[in-house]
Amino acid sequence: MRPRKAPVPWPLMVRASLAICVPLAAGLAAHKVALGLLPAIGGLIAVVVDVGGPYLARVKRVGSATVFGGAVGLTIGTLIHGRGWIAVVVLILVAGVSVLVSEMGSTGSVIGLQMLVYASFGFGPLGGLRPWWSGPLEFLIGVAWAMILIIPGWILYPRAAEQRSVADVYRALAAALRSAGAGDYTANRHAVTTALNVAYDQLLSARSGLGGANPQLMRLVALLNHSHLVTEATTTLTLEGGAVPDAVANAVDWLADSIQYGTPPPSIPAPWSNSPGARALCDALHGAVRLLAGKRMPGGQQAPAPGRRERLGELIDRVRGGRLIRMFAVRLMASIGVAAVVSEVLPLQRSYWVVLTVAIVLKPDLGSVFARALQRGIGTIVGAVLGAVILAVVPYGPWLLIPFAVLAALLPYGRSLNYGLLSTFQTPLVVVLIDLLDRGGWRLAEARLIDTLLGCAIALLIGYAPWPGSWQAHLPAQFAEAVTQVSGYTERALAKASPDRSRLRRQTYRDLSDVRAEFQRSMSEPRAISRRATAWWPALVGLEQVMDAVTATAVAVDHGAPAPSAEGVRRLTSVLDQIADSVRTGSRPLAEPDLPAEEALASVSDAVRGVLAVVT
Repeated sequence: MRPRKAPVPWPLMVRASLAICVPLAAGLAAHKVALGLLPAIGGLIAVVVDVGGPYLARVKRVGSATVFGGAVGLTIGTLIHGRGWIAVVVLILVAGVSVLVSEMGSTGSVIGLQMLVYASFGFGPLGGLRPWWSGPLEFLIGVAWAMILIIPGWILYPRAAEQRSVADVYRALAAALRSAGAGDYTANRHAVTTALNVAYDQLLSARSGLGGANPQLMRLVALLNHSHLVTEATTTLTLEGGAVPDAVANAVDWLADSIQYGTPPPSIPAPWSNSPGARALCDALHGAVRLLAGKRMPGGQQAPAPGRRERLGELIDRVRGGRLIRMFAVRLMASIGVAAVVSEVLPLQRSYWVVLTVAIVLKPDLGSVFARALQRGIGTIVGAVLGAVILAVVPYGPWLLIPFAVLAALLPYGRSLNYGLLSTFQTPLVVVLIDLLDRGGWRLAEARLIDTLLGCAIALLIGYAPWPGSWQAHLPAQFAEAVTQVSGYTERALAKASPDRSRLRRQTYRDLSDVRAEFQRSMSEPRAISRRATAWWPALVGLEQVMDAVTATAVAVDHGAPAPSAEGVRRLTSVLDQIADSVRTGSRPLAEPDLPAEEALASVSDAVRGVLAVVT
């Protein structure tokens, strides 16, 4: 419940006001409020869904969430409006589909959520708009307007803060390398530590607002994990004494530019001496280049593109998820079903808000049910009172644009601080928006309050309380089990002619999806749990890097690359088993792991070192 510390995002606040208020102002000026309502709702969803990051990724995320999520959900809601029990059954099926879609990464997560949210509007006045295609079309016009408002920010700040923060770590490392052997190394080493802390905070803050896997953030975290290896080599060089060639420090600066600006990575010079520090540094920098270039195969080869059948099989496996994902689908479908039945049976004025609340509290990206229900309930109480005051005091017409602009501006600020504050500002905004379509006065806020609290109760009693596995975090034990599974997959995948490699790969990826699901849930829990969950995310990203590296190495061997030795594979699995045992027992893993140095296993050894550095 404690708000986070965050700067005031003035550009986002201005953009949110313009995205929502300009369509409404146009509708009021034309004396046709309904024409401005749905574009304003489209602008609202674009503001809420946009959580920052690289601009191309933001466009893809907002576009996918609004077209395949909001517009499709609104179309479904329009088609089931007034269909009684048929609408209940359809909404339960949409809930199940939303969880499966959420397994397709962070973009899939918001698609699944928005599809379910806007399908639930079929129980309300938005579902009654005709013709059926007009609502989704006007909605997408508002989304397009909100996306146009992104352009000025892209022109002024073309690179994401997350990329800059990781690049700053490597720039600090370059400065530390230049001072190796000099008197000011300690100050530069402290600068590296500070940059690491800032970068991890930046990435974890970005991650906490996302559901599902995000490839851009995962690669940045992998590069940040890998910087530990560069730091260790830099410390070794300092203890050895002697200067580091400028070409090596310049290559690290070049790496930083590649991370921030997306330029090609540099060529890493050969070790300038036979000292352990020089060799370790060059090996670590080669690993960073491989990560940056996205090359997982030995010798810098690119993995051959999988066939259509293989891609379809992998997509089905991702959508299926693991046991936790399927269990969560059952929880959400049961809760939505109860909410939809309540909406049909009880004489509620705005019954669709019950379903809407359950959908948001039990959102398909697997956040904390308890924390979200508590925060949404409190935020809705405050927001409903504020909405009632606005409807009672502010006269209908252009004067409503003033509270609209203020509430819209506060949305991104509230989101950066606390989910409850987001609900506090969003509730009166939605209350007044809906009142424009179906004039109900201040009693609309009262109906919103009753329905939302009822939805929170359903989410807690049906979607949370009967499932003891949702009450506590199991990350260390699940992570250790996942490491053991990856170790077994490594042993089988790198053995010659392993007939069950494909089946074992799919099973291991499903186990990792369960760990991701547990992590996402724990990240949203109260701080006593979320602090521990935060510490495990870099290790989870590193473990997924190991899986990718093992798979790419196995594919390379299938296509003629030299096969790794049995002894090298044994040493790799031994280190992975040691990591799993250390996590289970709470002890420290080996500081000097016995990893193979052969070229065929270089990318896998790099990835294992990254996991070991984080766990240690």
